[in-house]
Amino acid sequence: MTASRTCWGVYREQAHSPGRVGDDAAIMESVAAALGARGFAVELVAAEDLPDTPYANIFAMCERGEALDRLATMEQAGAIVVNSPVAIRNTYRHRMIQLFARHQVPAPLSQVVATDSNNPRPADCAWVKRYDFHATQNDDVMYAASETGWREALRRFAGRGIPFVVAQAHAPGDLIKFYGVRQGETAPDACWFQWFYHRDKGMLGYAFETARLREAAFGAAAALGVEVFGGDAIIKADGEPMIIDLNAWPSYALYRDQAAQAIADHLTERFHRRPRLVASGRS
Repeated sequence: MTASRTCWGVYREQAHSPGRVGDDAAIMESVAAALGARGFAVELVAAEDLPDTPYANIFAMCERGEALDRLATMEQAGAIVVNSPVAIRNTYRHRMIQLFARHQVPAPLSQVVATDSNNPRPADCAWVKRYDFHATQNDDVMYAASETGWREALRRFAGRGIPFVVAQAHAPGDLIKFYGVRQGETAPDACWFQWFYHRDKGMLGYAFETARLREAAFGAAAALGVEVFGGDAIIKADGEPMIIDLNAWPSYALYRDQAAQAIADHLTERFHRRPRLVASGRS
């Protein structure tokens, strides 16, 4: 098996999969099987077990800085990494809200605030979220629409050694989850997208156009540079979507089989670019 037909998948850290360790592992294993059917030899590893292989083909769910630093070094040496380490870091909330604002992604008003208990509650704040990772435990996102709730949220985050939070306004409407695979600006019709209403949430039944939700979701993904992604949106009363969260490589639990095929198609195309670049004298 040649190097161009060999690839590694990097599992997400278990601490970053609260209640979803099995689902996160399952999508990686499904993608590995789909790549195997396309002629690749695939090995799934934890980030610390990834070998230093020149020109490696890598698909990664990991999120912690030390793992991303290593992937970035490998990428600079010629590896292909999906999602890229920069894109994964861009999903950290403090980066995400800046990039959404810069690229005019429709999103709730958000700001980064230090967890000093003396900081006043922003007037529009209803949600307090960990400033970096999306989920390591249930209270990484807390509802805090009162002064008491705000102080308690800051106290709890500070007590965990988290120096900053994202204070976010509430966006009323219907909560939707979406999944996507983005194949770049040159092949928009080849992109894969699914959405569904979030379970156990009240529904107002606002009408909307799926094409508009797709456009907003892919615009948000492009702003961060992620290729394999999922997120949450609110459909407002006027039918317009608002992106409230975006993350790199979700579990795709409800659409795992479909997603695995779409991701494998995308990775096959990305990994196959290498022989053409090497053959043309580019590395």
